Amino acid sequence: MSGTLASLGEAPETPQNPAALTARKPGCGCLGSVTGAIVLVIGVMLLLNPWALRMGGRWTPALTWHGVGKLHSTTGATYGLFMELNLYLAQGRRGGSGSGENLEGLAKICTPQGEVYAMTVDGYLKHAWLDADQKPITFYLRSLKDVQPKLRADLYGSWQGQELVLDDKGSMAMSFAADGNAKGYLKGMNAPAEDTTGSLRYAVESEFASVCGERAKNSF
Repeated sequence: MSGTLASLGEAPETPQNPAALTARKPGCGCLGSVTGAIVLVIGVMLLLNPWALRMGGRWTPALTWHGVGKLHSTTGATYGLFMELNLYLAQGRRGGSGSGENLEGLAKICTPQGEVYAMTVDGYLKHAWLDADQKPITFYLRSLKDVQPKLRADLYGSWQGQELVLDDKGSMAMSFAADGNAKGYLKGMNAPAEDTTGSLRYAVESEFASVCGERAKNSF
């Protein structure tokens, strides 16, 4: 009888028993931990790089800027260029020049012949604090992995208000012929004393076609 009374006094281990459900429910805070880690990283990077909230003369809360424009070579070739830039949030580099880059992204270059080449971008913005305007910046553009021909270009400049003003200091001649055709990095002859300059304005990628024309075609 006492055994029966003891059994009656215990809470049955059934799905209706909240205590039993709590005990059996598997728990994992993995997702919350990952989200918290991401928020922490973003917070730390913003403390170190508050300029990322204002790039190209505009408020950029998504830490992203993208622009479209043209580059003009002293040989007469004109290239279309799209770049999308993001604040680099991780430690260490996946590539680039090893100079402490703090921007990363993607670019597309179209040649006068209508070929379009996708490239990765690593960027190094110097001496910026609350605003990126008029601060020196360097971009390292490189071909996507395993894509031929291999292309490279280094662009130097700064945001001047809402324009990103750029100068290649002769680097595009190492990958592009005088007429703008992609010849491959360190392939063939460079045009003597070639220089390529231009600027980008804030724009979405769909506006890239406006600087390349309808005949532009992907080459990757």
